[in-house]
Amino acid sequence: MQKRNHIIFGFFLCFIFILFLGFLKLEWFYFTASSIAIMAGVIVFYSLLPDIDHKNSTITWWFFGIGVLGLVFGISELVLKKDFVNPLLLLIISTGLLVFTYFAVNLFEHRGIIHSVPVGILSVLPLWFLLHSVGYCMLAYVAWHSHLLGDGYLFKVK
Repeated sequence: MQKRNHIIFGFFLCFIFILFLGFLKLEWFYFTASSIAIMAGVIVFYSLLPDIDHKNSTITWWFFGIGVLGLVFGISELVLKKDFVNPLLLLIISTGLLVFTYFAVNLFEHRGIIHSVPVGILSVLPLWFLLHSVGYCMLAYVAWHSHLLGDGYLFKVK
């Protein structure tokens, strides 16, 4: 499946999930402009994330670009001594992102272990620490699984 199709399918399944939550009267989301933007970002990001093990995927290049920009911004913060962000934390996170991307691309085969349910569960943990919301984590989990379903890997055992 292509990037665009993964994103469309992710939005479709997440929309069904949100309708299902409404049917169950679970109020996990408040529909404001900022929450809708966060939901859209989570769906796009997590519907593409399983392809982090492919060298030419969009998400791999996003991770690489964000990591490099983080390093540049962190080093400039250290040199210019601006107190906009914590430069050491930014350098650590950016380096970790680049190392993770390098290992994901070079150590794992495409549609291997990363295209699995346990990795999907682990992938939503950073979102929990960032947003502290079960709703966004479940939305990310559904988007992750939309990718696996689109690739035909949801029901395969690794």
